[in-house]
Amino acid sequence: MSEPNQAVVDEAVREGESMGARDLVELIERYHREAGVEWATVEAYAAELEARDDYAFDAEDFLAHVDANTTDADWWEGGVYYEIGDSVDDRRISLFPAAWHERLGGSTDVREYVEFMLDEDPDYLDDLSLGGPGGGVPEKAVVEALMLLGRVDRPDANTAINEARERDDIAEDADQSPDAHIYLPERTSEDLSSG
Repeated sequence: MSEPNQAVVDEAVREGESMGARDLVELIERYHREAGVEWATVEAYAAELEARDDYAFDAEDFLAHVDANTTDADWWEGGVYYEIGDSVDDRRISLFPAAWHERLGGSTDVREYVEFMLDEDPDYLDDLSLGGPGGGVPEKAVVEALMLLGRVDRPDANTAINEARERDDIAEDADQSPDAHIYLPERTSEDLSSG
């Protein structure tokens, strides 16, 4: 188990009630930079937040919510948490399923992420409410995946996207920024939105 990082706790307190359970799990997973986060670490953060005098947090409700919404599915099933550990003794959860970690874990190849989301687990895109209209993958979704699966911080995720764009590995509609949809240059945005 990793000990709670005070910067993560402080950020959660700063965000207050606007930070939902999913946001908190994402913040913890982003900081710990491993494949998912140990359940014991999630419990330690919940206890730390509940112990704060300046923050109203119900650790039992939070943990019950996360536990009740955790699945062992290997592929995308919607807005749930995914069990990605190898055994009962290795209980790890993530915002992304095990197949995603196996295929993309540690990679910062933006084209690989876009291809995977479009071709191998398109149910993910059906559930997204990020980005503007059009085909492809919302840039915000690629950034989140790069941070949690590629285990990089936000500036490095944005740099990877910009470098992929400069190499013409990816493309986006010019009028969509900052909520751009990223697609592969050999596919047009229209092709993606109609199919």
